[in-house]
Order: sequence, then C-alpha cells, then structure tokens
Amino acid sequence: MSHNEQSEMHPGMQMMDMRMYMIINWDYQVRFVFNTWKSTTQGEFVGGLFATLFFCIFLCLLPVLKGIADKQKSLFLKITWQLLAATQSSITMFLLMTVNGWVFLVMALGFGIGNYIFYPKMPICEKHQREDDQLI
Repeated sequence: MSHNEQSEMHPGMQMMDMRMYMIINWDYQVRFVFNTWKSTTQGEFVGGLFATLFFCIFLCLLPVLKGIADKQKSLFLKITWQLLAATQSSITMFLLMTVNGWVFLVMALGFGIGNYIFYPKMPICEKHQREDDQLI
C-alpha cells in the first residue's frame, strides 16, 4: 500500500507490518500444536520430540485401521477413522508450522519407522502384492 493510499484510510486504521519469515530454526523453545504446549527447557523439548515421534508412527497405523474398518463394514469404525484422519491432518500441519528443524527430522524419522512397521499390513501393500502376482 502506498503512502497516499495509507493517508486516505479512515482514522484509527493503520497498516500493520505482518511479515512472516519462514526460516527453519533449531532452537529448543517451540510451541507444539497449541500455544499452551510449549517447551521452555531442553527436557520439555526432548519430551515433545518423543511425543511427535510416536504420533507420526501412530499415523502410519491409520491406513491399517481403515482397511480393517472396510473389511468389517462397521459404521462405528468408519466414523472413528474419519475423525482420526481429520484430527491427524490438522495436528500434522501444526507440527510442520513450528518451522523447527528438529521437529521436521523427528517427523521424517517417525513416518519412516511407522511405514517400516505397518506397511506390510496396509491395504495398498496387499494391492501391490496382488498386482505383482498377476505379472508373474
């Protein structure tokens, strides 16, 4: 907004400088998901990283739960899976928005471990196995 446009604004309306820098930081003082979940010490930060790791591993279990819900045709399991899927996507976004390098690395590690553990049980793995068997 130019200076002339600013001067034409109503009294009391001032332009605020709302820059947001997206630079990855490596500090231990982080707000995890909500403002009240913040780490002020290195011990709290490490605890938050472990919680993030286990959360990401758990996320890799969701496709397995969806496969079970689809096979059992249970409405309760399908609704539960939908609620978990909606919640996990928001929490994952909030974790990424910390723009903290340690959180990024722990999330990548958690997703890697989770896929290593749960991929053989995922419906997509069974689909790939059937496709491979048909090619042979």
